Amino acid sequence: MANSALLPSNAAAVGPSSSFDTLFRSALFIAVFLILWITFRPFPSLAEPGEVTAAGDLTNQLGYTTVFLMLAGWCLTHDPSRLALLVRPILVVTVLWLVLSMVLLLPRNVRHFSDLLATAVLIVIALCYLGVLFAPGRAIHQATDFVEPELAGDWRGLFGHKNEASATMVLFVFVGLFVARVRRLAVGGLIVASAGLFLLMTYSKTSIAMLPIISKVLGRIRNPVVGIGLALSVLAAFNLLSVGSIYFEWVRNLLDTVLADASFTGRNDVWQFAIDNLLKRPITGYGYSAFWGTEEVVFGLAGNAVWANTAGHAHNGYLDIALSVGIPGSLLVTLWLVVLPLVDYYRCPHEADAAPLQMLFLRVCLFAAYASCFESMLIETGSLGLFLIASAFALRFLSLTHVVL
Repeated sequence: MANSALLPSNAAAVGPSSSFDTLFRSALFIAVFLILWITFRPFPSLAEPGEVTAAGDLTNQLGYTTVFLMLAGWCLTHDPSRLALLVRPILVVTVLWLVLSMVLLLPRNVRHFSDLLATAVLIVIALCYLGVLFAPGRAIHQATDFVEPELAGDWRGLFGHKNEASATMVLFVFVGLFVARVRRLAVGGLIVASAGLFLLMTYSKTSIAMLPIISKVLGRIRNPVVGIGLALSVLAAFNLLSVGSIYFEWVRNLLDTVLADASFTGRNDVWQFAIDNLLKRPITGYGYSAFWGTEEVVFGLAGNAVWANTAGHAHNGYLDIALSVGIPGSLLVTLWLVVLPLVDYYRCPHEADAAPLQMLFLRVCLFAAYASCFESMLIETGSLGLFLIASAFALRFLSLTHVVL
């Protein structure tokens, strides 16, 4: 297979070529993604109520700061001008997590990227299965969980909730498909099979339903107008079927005829609650990740039968962003993380060997966009939110540089 560099054609030889440099690149890349998926507090106990506090987490602060400084230091000594390619007005306005744009510059080429990503993914999958086998109380939802004991039996692995586990497993399926195409069919197949089985055991309806949709959408459409139009039409349809069901009777009637639970497991109550509060601060919102942690929400609704006071988020990424930074902020983030990655995908050079890499990042962006109509998967500190930002950066980078084949 041809050697496919992730660097601009005029910078392919930049940086040390020693084995130490390759080892350091590889170790740093895998460390970043293991921290992303495993976090500094894996297999959390759900038997106790979550702590409501305004204080930060010192472990997270020290850990993520250290990783950021290591990445920043590496990039400053390895052609830092490449980071300028990622700067665009929408990024300056939204001011978000540059750190993961750096990690994608570590691999020497596409094959190196595939090998490192496969290694990190297989480690996380193995830990999830080991947790299920040897520590089921920390890897499977239990009837003794303080919140949502009704999820008992659903697998969550080393994650704090089955929805985060299921979203991550969908990402791993995409990674497996990528690895199978560009590197090793057997390794890619192992990732797809193991992640797919774990996904099924989470019983997460949103992720399970989205996986086949994302795997097919835009796969063979090369006309940018048709492709972008189709992708955004699907997004609009999902939001209409979800949040729109609160306001349009014909949508509710349609859902009643095709779904056993047209409330999407009570999400309509959460959406209504979120919208009612959003309308009180439609321009500024309540601050980043502030609304669902306020005492009014956590404690003020304790006697209310509505599920919203225990939900922790709006079960809709676009509503959650609006609650944080207002409707204008939600539109900006949607433009940056949904619309512009589609545009960048169609601006990428049409090279057969580069197509799997481009498709990997596009699938991540589409899955986050569509699943966020029913879950909160956009701007968050979870594994999908950060991998989404990395994918958006990657598509931008690939659209502006030539992949050396």
